[in-house]
Amino acid sequence: MNQPLRPFLIGSISLYALFLLPSLLLLYYAGPTDSGLSTHMGESWQATLWHFPGLEELPSRVLLDALEAVAIAALGWLFYRGFLGLNAAPTQEQDKNPTLAVTVLLWAALCGGLLIWVTPFHSSDIFGYLNRGFQQSVFHTNPYVTTIAQIPHWQDSHLLHAHWIDNPCPYGFFFARLAEWLTGWAGHSFISAFLLFKTLNWFLLLGTTGLIAHIGARLELKRPWLAAYLFGANPLVLLHAMGNGHNDIAMAFLLMASLACLLSERFRWISLPLLTLSILTKYATLLALPFVVIYLFRQKAYKALLLGAALSFLLTGWLANGYIDAHQPWQWRDMLDNAGKPQHSIISMLESLVYYPLKWLHLPAKALSEGFLKILKPLFWSLFIGFYGWRIFQCLRAKITEAAVFYEIALVTLVMIAFVSAKFHPWYPVMFLPLTLLLPEKSKLRQFTLIFCLFQLAGFTVFQNLPVLNVVILTLVPAWLAWKNTRLFRSSPTD
Repeated sequence: MNQPLRPFLIGSISLYALFLLPSLLLLYYAGPTDSGLSTHMGESWQATLWHFPGLEELPSRVLLDALEAVAIAALGWLFYRGFLGLNAAPTQEQDKNPTLAVTVLLWAALCGGLLIWVTPFHSSDIFGYLNRGFQQSVFHTNPYVTTIAQIPHWQDSHLLHAHWIDNPCPYGFFFARLAEWLTGWAGHSFISAFLLFKTLNWFLLLGTTGLIAHIGARLELKRPWLAAYLFGANPLVLLHAMGNGHNDIAMAFLLMASLACLLSERFRWISLPLLTLSILTKYATLLALPFVVIYLFRQKAYKALLLGAALSFLLTGWLANGYIDAHQPWQWRDMLDNAGKPQHSIISMLESLVYYPLKWLHLPAKALSEGFLKILKPLFWSLFIGFYGWRIFQCLRAKITEAAVFYEIALVTLVMIAFVSAKFHPWYPVMFLPLTLLLPEKSKLRQFTLIFCLFQLAGFTVFQNLPVLNVVILTLVPAWLAWKNTRLFRSSPTD
């Protein structure tokens, strides 16, 4: 084990172990039965199922939230101190030290492994994933045309939960199939399916961490394992990808695997199919497609381009089979309404700046703010489409290098998710953090993402739901610090 990182790793493991407390109390109060654990899992973190000895539900919840905030702040501090220790070491020492690679992977493996057993505490999205799986493997319904609420007597099944019950599947065909396969393997056991999803995320976490180091070395980054540490040991990644079980890690892993193949002449033909799987997990990866195609064309990798396109087409058709039916139209409006609902974003901040003053003036705030949104969202997307088209045009004009591919994909993905999308959640950076870590250490885009992730840890607290202030503190302040070239995540002066 790398000696400078040992105390920080041990401290992190100890703190992540505290997150097992609600799981242990859940097991004690709900019992070891599958139906009991499934029914009460969503209540365990909120302390509605149990309470600390001598305390009622509300004081128990307050105490739990306070412990959570302290633990997360300490995890952020340990992570940052680990970065400072690594950053102070000479580049040559890091390159020649194999124990660093082992320590980074061990950090991700041990801390992530503990979090497999943690009940969701900040988001219940994993219940939505399991709903999409069970409604196919057990109830034999199409998640794109049938909602959970439309399944007769769904409330009577311990396999289904009251999450996303009124809107169809918001994810791509591959993730819908993956949910069906995992829940099918689990049979009629909710806990087995839950642990299968978490275990899959654990493998994806390790795979993404390793790919960052591998691609970083291929791009000749100064310290690829430092970049890997900033992902695999990152508390924001661990708590959201593992603790809450979000599927953003699946999209990120497939994108990174696609880009790793893109850099290898031998496996270049696999790049487009892997990118297709990433797109068919969460659609944001579609932004990368033009840059990958341009790069393959400029490299005169015509066979890889044509074969990859053909395989991607066949893969999409195979995964879509059974989901698309002319007699069962998709509920597009419900899908788009869910995706475009303003939450914790710059657009939602601007809406709040209109809504609350109008409300204080006793004017029709809701109607006027909704009208404002109808102008604001198309305006933001029009500006982004223009920006996106300009970046593609620049790549067509100039010679696009490997480093340029990563920069362009990182730039457009970050801008769309963090600044343009009407909906933003603290786990969204997992989608673009691996990309920005492969940029040069002095890149302001990389600096912003790291500071952004550090600030997003405050999203676990009351800050996330403070109108206007949440975006100012958690998004705009990190952008300002990165622009001012703060020393928070600056590279070592010896570099």
